[in-house]
Amino acid sequence: MLCSCSSQPIVKVVTQTKTVYVLPPPDWLVLCSTPDFVGTTNIDLLKHSLTQTNALAMCNANMQRLQQWRQSHEYND
Repeated sequence: MLCSCSSQPIVKVVTQTKTVYVLPPPDWLVLCSTPDFVGTTNIDLLKHSLTQTNALAMCNANMQRLQQWRQSHEYND
């Protein structure tokens, strides 16, 4: 009960959370290049088509998503 007689005001502490995004450098967001086909048989062509092309398409899709994410957070402070 004695605290109500105090001459000092009650101090409230307010905590404010700020999100800071650490963006990847632009050099990490370069799209993957498509390698030239090197082979002599249809099997070589099939292997190239199934492995390299699909992997590069996924890589580029990931890079585009990263670029969009980076651009959306680049100027937010």
